Amino acid sequence: MLHKVKVILLLLICCVSFVVAAADGTSTSSASTPFTPPSNIRPPFYPQGRDRPHDYTIVNDEVRYSGWRKVIRRTVSSPIRHHPHHYDTYDRQHKTIEFDVIDQNHDTNGAVIIFAWNSTSKTATIVREYMPGCHRVLGGLAAGLVENAKHASGDGEIEEDSLVAARFELEEECHLAGGKWFRLTENGVSIPMDKYVVTEITPYLVIDPHHVPNPRPLDDEEDIEIITGVTVKEIRQMIREGDMNLVGCFGALLALEKLREFGEIP
Repeated sequence: MLHKVKVILLLLICCVSFVVAAADGTSTSSASTPFTPPSNIRPPFYPQGRDRPHDYTIVNDEVRYSGWRKVIRRTVSSPIRHHPHHYDTYDRQHKTIEFDVIDQNHDTNGAVIIFAWNSTSKTATIVREYMPGCHRVLGGLAAGLVENAKHASGDGEIEEDSLVAARFELEEECHLAGGKWFRLTENGVSIPMDKYVVTEITPYLVIDPHHVPNPRPLDDEEDIEIITGVTVKEIRQMIREGDMNLVGCFGALLALEKLREFGEIP
């Protein structure tokens, strides 16, 4: 009887050891296998890029308010999707949707933002100003709208006009001019500011602009403090702590990426 008990215990120990070893082997094998995403997940971009064709049509634009900005009630004809997240699965039926869209009360939809960099001190010049939307005084970059009456280059090219506008705004808001200029998007590309805003922004980096003793005057509503000698560490801290608006963060991060490409910063 004692012999049978010993045999049974030995068999149990062997079974437990086999199960543990199998589990360890499965775990090790799983950990060493690289992750492969499911084949049905769509890549994060389309080959056509930002100008991909779509089936939306603007039916009507009605100005509901016009001041320094315009509020437009935009009616759009939208295709009916078979699946809410698949843009290639829809039928010929359409529905109409209304949006409130913010537009500029100027003859362009362009805007510019400028990051000014000193290659000797390895610091930036930024601004600090009152922002009525959030009712705060925040840091930011020199920026402004492209206005044909004010910034027209004479040849009617919007890209050229945006650079003229950028030079004007840098002088007005930072008292700086000259330097070496770099567009921070592809040639001819501006970035839509927001889902419900018509404005498109062209960001610039300028390296080693010089001080202007008698700059162009600010707009009447602007009250701007110029902050010089701002380090990369301080800019990143401002972004993390919300001490800069979203457009300023966007322009600053693009500029820092370009400066890293140039070997200006680590």
